Amino acid sequence: MKVCEGIPVSPGIAFCQAFVLRSLDEGSVIPRSIQKDGIETEVQRYKDAVKKASARLDKELNKLEEQDEISRQILGSHRNMVADPVFAKEVAKCIQEQYVKAESAVHIVMAGYLKRFESMEAAYISERVHDLHDMKRNLLEALGKSVSRNLSSFESEVIVIGHNLTPTETTSMDKGKVRGFAIEVGGRTSHTAIIARALRLPAVVGVKGITRDVRDGDTVIIDGYSGEVIINPDEATLKTYKARAEVADTYYRELVSDVGLPAQTIDGYPIRISANIELPDEIHTAMEWGAEGVGLYRTEFLYDGKELPDEETQFKSYKSALSLVGDHPLVFRLMDLGADKLTLPGFDHEEQNPFLGCRSLRLVNEYPEMFRTQIRAILRASHFGNAKLMLPMIAQLEEVQRFKKLIIEAQRELDKEEIPYNPDLEVGIMVEVPAAALSASQLAREAQFFSIGTNDLIQYTVAVDRVNERVAHLYQPCHPAVLRLIKMIIEEAGKSQIPVSICGEMCSEPAYAILLMGLGLRNFSVSPVAIPMIKKVIRQITMKQARETAQDCLKFKTADECQSFLNVKTRRWLPNPW
Repeated sequence: MKVCEGIPVSPGIAFCQAFVLRSLDEGSVIPRSIQKDGIETEVQRYKDAVKKASARLDKELNKLEEQDEISRQILGSHRNMVADPVFAKEVAKCIQEQYVKAESAVHIVMAGYLKRFESMEAAYISERVHDLHDMKRNLLEALGKSVSRNLSSFESEVIVIGHNLTPTETTSMDKGKVRGFAIEVGGRTSHTAIIARALRLPAVVGVKGITRDVRDGDTVIIDGYSGEVIINPDEATLKTYKARAEVADTYYRELVSDVGLPAQTIDGYPIRISANIELPDEIHTAMEWGAEGVGLYRTEFLYDGKELPDEETQFKSYKSALSLVGDHPLVFRLMDLGADKLTLPGFDHEEQNPFLGCRSLRLVNEYPEMFRTQIRAILRASHFGNAKLMLPMIAQLEEVQRFKKLIIEAQRELDKEEIPYNPDLEVGIMVEVPAAALSASQLAREAQFFSIGTNDLIQYTVAVDRVNERVAHLYQPCHPAVLRLIKMIIEEAGKSQIPVSICGEMCSEPAYAILLMGLGLRNFSVSPVAIPMIKKVIRQITMKQARETAQDCLKFKTADECQSFLNVKTRRWLPNPW
């Protein structure tokens, strides 16, 4: 028996025989030269391949059930990628200039895209690499190179094990026989993970070496709650997990069936639960699971590092997102680029301390037109829904004032052009820098709402790079300084009578949610997958109990003492399927 650890991305427990998906080396396309008189033929071969690949994806789309909206959206975006005219133009140019066959041109052009994306550290950007591989595989197959892997038909139930699964492969899986999957790459925001949640398939990603450790026919257990993958379990372990699976299935059904119930404490205090959205595809799931809007809409997915999205592209995307939330609010965060996130065209100089360097709104001096374009797009979209605009990485009052001037200028432009927008669009700030927390009373005079970004607030307060494994143990949400800053922000917002919410990952953890409620927070924005669990926790406690828990936590001198106390104190309220 061997236990492997990964990232749980879709809840549930599955156990049965493994089907190991062997990698197909589509990257080994041998560059084949052609004569000049063969250029037109190869360009036409590529055009025909695009039509063939598009038709195949259309066929897959037609197979999907109408209610499977997320999978349809993702597969639809992949169909659009295959037919992308910019990519087609680059392939044709490669054929014409390098005298190579269409297969080689696809390989060469795609290699450039992959290299650029793979160098980006932000999860929601780097994971688009998997989408590019899927696009490449579809095109090569249409050109006659066998690179597909059939997952649409199995004789018995299986758990799929592989290095990677593309979204196309995931949506085409035999739904009646595939019980779950575990792969070596990916993260919580990959399209494959999103589809797994939509299909209710237990899934674990980021399991290093899983294809080396598992053989076809091995018995495998996937725990989509803990992220564990157990290979060839002994009888006792298998028996335990069978019992857990029954309890977990019942528990999960109860969670989902209760999503329509209000997030309200036993003693009648309502808590507003919104969603953090990485990609538009997640909005449908969030609303289905009971979100009361979107508290953080990350806009960085529109920036691919090669060229900036124009105003019309952004406007259509934002308008579409607003249509999915109805009358509920949707908070657009102005682009937060740099540091560990995507860089921009022409922004190629390295910084010794990128997290403390030219990132986020500090880029306005170098990219004023980029911010102006996004502000105009958001303003235009605000005419079609309950939109709000949020400024990230604010450290000084002058930064808020500068961007409010940009907003006023954009409004005047739209007025002259007679383009409608919401003149009362609310503008708030993320409080995620200690300087902003300590200046909350002054900032509250310029901002119409606060949203506490605990991911960066903790990082900057305790001086710990949250993506550095060597110091990860020092990244402590229960650090006394962090809790005092959060309390201070909430109190200052209350004095200024402006709403305050929290959108960091801290509030997606049930124990911390109880603590944050006790500190005075009434508006949470959490990961969509966490919504059912957080709502259930809220319905199990009183506000008095939450306040007492928070008061006790504030008394501790160390983070470890506070964390240990919180774990014990909240255990009886925390969801536990077994």
